Amino acid sequence: MLVLGVQASPLKYNATASGSYYPYSTGVKENPGISHEFVIKVMAEAGIEIAHVSLPAKRTQQFMLNQQLDFEIVSPTWLTEEERNLQQFVFSDALLPVQELLVTLPDKVSKYASSNSIVGGTVGTVRGYYYHNDHEFIRADFATERELVLALSKKRIEVAIIGDLPALYWSQQLDIDIAFGAMHSKGQLHIRLRSKHKELLPKINDAIATLKSQGIVEQLEDKYLSPIIFKSMPHSD
Repeated sequence: MLVLGVQASPLKYNATASGSYYPYSTGVKENPGISHEFVIKVMAEAGIEIAHVSLPAKRTQQFMLNQQLDFEIVSPTWLTEEERNLQQFVFSDALLPVQELLVTLPDKVSKYASSNSIVGGTVGTVRGYYYHNDHEFIRADFATERELVLALSKKRIEVAIIGDLPALYWSQQLDIDIAFGAMHSKGQLHIRLRSKHKELLPKINDAIATLKSQGIVEQLEDKYLSPIIFKSMPHSD
């Protein structure tokens, strides 16, 4: 809320996700990740004061719904249609592309070539994360993306939904060979802001456009993507 042009209090937010959502959000203050660092720059460019609140992902959902946080970073493709259309939130312009895939071990990848392959089955997920269709499968919640990759290697689960870059990063860090099945979601990260702050949205969107025109996204990608060795990704079925 603004009072006579002065912000009354910082906007509270959480962007650390599981703390293992590399390269988007790392939980490390000095190098917080592409999306987290971009949002910090956006809000500084817009002249909006913010305060990060460290929370587990599940509590972030609760705090957003209970009006204890003012914004979060999310892809609408992670949300159900009902969640996307909730009147208490508005979305900024797009920040960064993001996609999730079905991730499994190489000897099982043919089984998960279709997104429908997980319907009715047990799927590894991150506790507190949004999944647009989690009514169609049984969630097996783990604390982080790192723990999901470890669970695959130990055969505690057969398939998981993980962002492509976090999955690649942790497979390389842990030296665990994984394979990518079908696309689960593909979209863009946005700032999801409480509607009571919607008067700030034009300033936020202007700041996003300004920073993109200055090449900030490419600079952040150069900074965070260098540890990841890339390999081919499947196309959506």
